[in-house]
Amino acid sequence: MKQKKAFTLAEILITLTIIGVVAALTIPSLMFSTDEKQAVVGLKKAMSALDQAVDIARTEPKFQPNPKCYVLAENAPDPDDSSQTAQCEDLFLYLKNVMQVQKYCKEDPIGGECIAEYAETTGCEGWNDLAKKKAFVTTDGISYFEYSAADGASIIGVDVNGLRGPNRWGFDIFSLQLTGTRGSMQTYQPGGCEYAEEGGKTGSELLQETDEETP
Repeated sequence: MKQKKAFTLAEILITLTIIGVVAALTIPSLMFSTDEKQAVVGLKKAMSALDQAVDIARTEPKFQPNPKCYVLAENAPDPDDSSQTAQCEDLFLYLKNVMQVQKYCKEDPIGGECIAEYAETTGCEGWNDLAKKKAFVTTDGISYFEYSAADGASIIGVDVNGLRGPNRWGFDIFSLQLTGTRGSMQTYQPGGCEYAEEGGKTGSELLQETDEETP
């Protein structure tokens, strides 16, 4: 009668150790990659929602031909054009009125649970006082808040998954600004003293990597 061979306890432990080491090395990178993809999807969704709302705003006489709340696009064809900020506050309120909003915080958006308490940025001095800013949360769970220190809401902060973590700049929080020229169709793009905490990426970096990966 032949005796069946079996793994020894030592062999099993060695195998489990190897599996554990491989998992420890690969799982974090896979999770980070997945989180990045989710951030890109959320960022593009927020940009699309804002652009659609701005398209509606352009039908209003006071915002024609374009809302006066934009930064000059690179290589703008009109050298006499310049950034405009006169209607930024009005535009932010209009966006709130036409987007599908489930919660609005006229002030103290952190206490009102429209946004989480974010780390202070180092991109622009004086842009971290969010207590007096306005913010709103749309029905898809994305938070939008006034980010810039002056000129109304010339720059909008976006938390692509709302109050859910990690609530960190460059991971799920990004800054957007309306970009274009006086006579062109303007769109929201990452910008405005972009900031990313250690290990994160700005919205511009994420979208650039996505474009490079697209065949």
